[in-house]
Amino acid sequence: MTIANSIHRRTLIAAALFAVANVASAYTIDGDIHDWGLNHTGQDSDWTPNSGVEYAVSDQANDALSGGYVHNFTQLGNLGYGDQPFDAEAIYLDYDSTYMYFMVVTGRSEWQSQYPAGDIAFDFGSDGSWEFGVETRGNNGFDKGDLVAVSNWAIGNPYAQAGVTEILSGTVISDTGDGNELVYGNNIRDIGRYTNYDDDDHYVIEGKVALADFALYAGQSFTVHWTMGCGNDEIHLASTLPGTPGGGGEVPIPGTGLLFGGVLAGWTLQRRRMLARKTSDTDSVESGSDDV
Repeated sequence: MTIANSIHRRTLIAAALFAVANVASAYTIDGDIHDWGLNHTGQDSDWTPNSGVEYAVSDQANDALSGGYVHNFTQLGNLGYGDQPFDAEAIYLDYDSTYMYFMVVTGRSEWQSQYPAGDIAFDFGSDGSWEFGVETRGNNGFDKGDLVAVSNWAIGNPYAQAGVTEILSGTVISDTGDGNELVYGNNIRDIGRYTNYDDDDHYVIEGKVALADFALYAGQSFTVHWTMGCGNDEIHLASTLPGTPGGGGEVPIPGTGLLFGGVLAGWTLQRRRMLARKTSDTDSVESGSDDV
């Protein structure tokens, strides 16, 4: 193999490793739906995320007027009351080596004072225990984005079948200064087919939780859930936390700098060996010439 071909081959390897490393930083927590692969063009396909993202959709489901659009979802009870301002529309989950990323899409804004938006709830074992929650508004002594080991939840009122709504008490596991982030985004229009339905307002709740905070539950199945204070509608999704049970989470993917450094070091070592071999061959030829 020539030196030029060797350099070209190593350049391709480095590029591939860069691509692998960049998968781990796919989401910016800013309430923007586009890095999830979502759009707002007035089509059902707007709800379909990037490949590999886990999701459930319930847009206007159980509404007699529209019929609704549903994907990977079964409603808890006969819910879906109150039109767009009470609509729990979709939920998305994805992971990298460090974080669980989540996004909820709803018709309910952050600033509704009556029957306000609820918190993100996590139930490991999917047995109704709802051990953890992420605070979405900043209430009951918690900051927006706090991950809380919950000791007491509010329940949907009057629709208790919607399940847990707001964190009332618990212990903060990780606060907003420890790497967990959450944004309740501004109004987005024209997501999905119901662009002329009621006011067509959509609000994104986007956040992330460090997998290390859930280390004791690595490899376990769980349910993530969201509803508003009244429980008119709810959205939930079942998933499995990455990692080996009892192993404390995933094996981290090396950072981009480490990957590139390894490739560069390997290339440098190989180049030195090839130059040394070439020098040795030249010396041998010159030595032979002296004998003639």
